[in-house]
Amino acid sequence: MSVTSQAKHEKKRSRNMEKKDLFRMIGRLAMILLLPLALSLTYIILAYMIHGRLYLSIEPPIAAIIYGVFISLIIAYGCITRDKITSTLSGVFLFPLFTIYSGILCALADHYFTIEWLIGWLRGQLIPPSYAPFMLINGLAGYFASRGTKVSLLIAILFAILLIFWISCMGH
Repeated sequence: MSVTSQAKHEKKRSRNMEKKDLFRMIGRLAMILLLPLALSLTYIILAYMIHGRLYLSIEPPIAAIIYGVFISLIIAYGCITRDKITSTLSGVFLFPLFTIYSGILCALADHYFTIEWLIGWLRGQLIPPSYAPFMLINGLAGYFASRGTKVSLLIAILFAILLIFWISCMGH
């Protein structure tokens, strides 16, 4: 190969790598930011189906099943990709972003909705200390799932079971 054809080949490979990096970054952001949105929509739709109105309360066993499905997605993502940062962050931010997204979606459906109310509500939602246990459990589940060993996967599953147990016992 000549020097010019090598340079063209290298330039083309560089562009392909940039595209792959861009898609990888978009996938990571989608995992962190859109998974809680899917959880919020699932929760709101199911609550609406159960109660017949927009009511953000579901019986704890049903809520535990819904959260269990989404923490399982984080564990599967971590196990498949081995991406420690994204798996951990998607676990850590699952519950706070779920709460924020759910609040915004319910507020938008309320006919008394005002932007001032939403801004005030969002200020109060910026990661209160009561979210810390959920953030820790979810983050550790994502982290251990991404480590790639059978023992760490078992630990991630145990964290998910702990979360499901905790949520299912909240109403009692």
